[in-house]
Amino acid sequence: MGTSSSYGGPASGLVPDWVDGVDPGMGGGEEGSDHDGSDGSDTEQPTPDEGGEKGAVQTPPALAPPGGAFTYPRGQFTRFTNGGGSKSLGRALKGYVSAAGGGAGAARRMPHSTRVASGVAGLASAVANEGAEAALARFDLQGLAGRPAAEVLEAVAEVICPDGGTIDESIARDAMLEAIAEVAEDDPGAFDELSPDQLDEFLCDVITRSVVTKVLNEIGTNALHGSASDADFREAERITRDFTQGLVRDALGSRFDVGSRPTQSEIDRSISEVYADTFDMLGAVLETMQ
Repeated sequence: MGTSSSYGGPASGLVPDWVDGVDPGMGGGEEGSDHDGSDGSDTEQPTPDEGGEKGAVQTPPALAPPGGAFTYPRGQFTRFTNGGGSKSLGRALKGYVSAAGGGAGAARRMPHSTRVASGVAGLASAVANEGAEAALARFDLQGLAGRPAAEVLEAVAEVICPDGGTIDESIARDAMLEAIAEVAEDDPGAFDELSPDQLDEFLCDVITRSVVTKVLNEIGTNALHGSASDADFREAERITRDFTQGLVRDALGSRFDVGSRPTQSEIDRSISEVYADTFDMLGAVLETMQ
């Protein structure tokens, strides 16, 4: 179950949820240039205070300041797709996390994605501790335990992330459906034959896809509608996905243990912290880019 796939770009209708009355197809303009007017040196933007602890799932999403809050990361992302080098992408990721209010702030901008991931984590924990049939009974799907894994996960998706709703709801649903498509391709057998490790990898895939899609949706729109080629954009996506996948796996390893019999409220808190940790580490990824 890998994390190969993904962001289809604004053509899917995913426009940043803080944008009010702005044409999603706009290109160029101030966001095509650097926020600080630099030539791509290592000068970095100041990091705003994160404010508050890593939030629980119920915490309302933090709204980005109006206007050009993401101008700098968008400009750096566009620079990368125009041949600016990997450090431009690193600055874009760091700038996004900073503008969103740090890892906790970025996580609060994804309440539906966090909730869906918590649902998947709860399912994985229940399977590990109670068995597949009992775990599926939480969703009134206990009769599907012996069905193919992808079919069962699709049924779970219809319960925890039904079609329709806000941009974040669409990102959450798409992330889960794309991860399920990977399961179908791998064809691991019946749902009740999945190991805890396989379910943990599925959870990692869901979180990774939602984070990457959210970030690229908010800082990649101008590049996609501007001069960037599809190949340039996909390369930015690949690098971001590869970094994010490792960060999510590390965060899950330290925050979530399917065998520890956590309550759902504990799972919710852990997954919220996984998102916040992932964004915090993604914001520091510039130092690893040459």
